[in-house]
Amino acid sequence: MKSKILQFVLFLSIPSCLSSQNLLDKLANEDLETKNYVMSTFKGTRLSIGHSIETRKKNTLEISFMSRYWNVPQETSNSFIADRMCTRVGLDYGISDRLTFGIGSGNPNGIIDSYLKYRLFQQSTTKKGSPVGITLLQTSTYRTRSIKGIERRNTFGEKLAFTTQLLIARKITRDFSLQISPTFVHRTSSNFSVDDHNHFAVGFGARYKVSNHVSIVSEYYYVANPLKSIETFGAFSLGANWEVSDLLLQFKMTNNQIFTEDAFITQTAQNFNFRDGNFFFGFHATYHIQL
Repeated sequence: MKSKILQFVLFLSIPSCLSSQNLLDKLANEDLETKNYVMSTFKGTRLSIGHSIETRKKNTLEISFMSRYWNVPQETSNSFIADRMCTRVGLDYGISDRLTFGIGSGNPNGIIDSYLKYRLFQQSTTKKGSPVGITLLQTSTYRTRSIKGIERRNTFGEKLAFTTQLLIARKITRDFSLQISPTFVHRTSSNFSVDDHNHFAVGFGARYKVSNHVSIVSEYYYVANPLKSIETFGAFSLGANWEVSDLLLQFKMTNNQIFTEDAFITQTAQNFNFRDGNFFFGFHATYHIQL
């Protein structure tokens, strides 16, 4: 009698075991199909002088302060740190995890800028996901000050400029990331008739993490059709990023003093060296809070 009861219990348990095994198989398959995304290809929304592929999380507000300092050998100055400086204060807000909006204003050049950045694809660790991260950036700038002697730059529409970038990056190792940025710049007005209103450029950026909180960053921009009225050079920067909790500090050496993409990509008039005022020191502080 006990033998028959045992056989009956075993018989009833077979479908349950098969069902459990099928459930485990499904869960295992789902784990394999889940896209594990790569996080923090770059720490900040800006790599160095230009934007990175990173966007802010939803309802995150980022407050940023940028500055440039440089000397002018031809002028006599009693400044303690540098002969000249320029600044930019900005606010960036994560509308969603993929979409970020930003606005800022700079002095003394009187430029108001804004941007929209949308993450198209995020790099994945699985074969079914994207091998790179791709973000679309659209910026616009407005120059509040008229240029003396150029009447055609005194209307609102002729003080605008727009930059479109496709930011493509890959986190190659835990410490090393690369980014390439095909760029299109449109300026509604030009100082000289020989200059184009449209420019095509490509940016290259890299980040190498040397410790848990410090990384080395660099950027370079090549312009396919530079300005003809003046001699220009590719915008270049080399610096270090220091992460302190919710605060990111960026220190950089660069050959330009302008913060907006349309200007520093196409109008960098200094080569990168330490002579004749061609060297600019940059400082960028970013703090973000969750609303």
